[in-house]
Amino acid sequence: MAHKQPFGIVDAVLVVVIIGLAYILFRVINDPGQQLAYEEDMKWESRSRLSALRTAEVEYYNVRSTYTSDLDSLIIFLQDSLPKDRIDSLFTNTKLYLTAFSFDSIRHTPKSLKPYQVAVDDTADVHRYMIVDPDGYGYISSLTDPDEHNKASWEQ
Repeated sequence: MAHKQPFGIVDAVLVVVIIGLAYILFRVINDPGQQLAYEEDMKWESRSRLSALRTAEVEYYNVRSTYTSDLDSLIIFLQDSLPKDRIDSLFTNTKLYLTAFSFDSIRHTPKSLKPYQVAVDDTADVHRYMIVDPDGYGYISSLTDPDEHNKASWEQ
């Protein structure tokens, strides 16, 4: 009859190696899915902020008959020049994709926290603006193509 050997140091090392390999396997399978979900959340949060900026630019244009390329002056205009009920109907009752709306949140992208790039062409008969996400999640409007005026890249 065979008798059992006591649990030795080699057995303990093998158990630790098996647990370590199981953890690594779990991470290899799980991490790409987590990264994809994170990227998807950042993309739609950024697009929500871009849409809020589009609404702000349109309101600015309706009052001043021009667009602005300065995000700070755009936000100051929204806070100081629009009636509170208009701000509420346009912005504060809306939720961005992940976060609640705030004027400070629409200044920058959610992923890299870089400011959105805003360009304005007011030299032509028709004034145009373009807002671009520096993280590459899309843009709003075009400085050259009249068919893209006020349209988002993901809505086309």
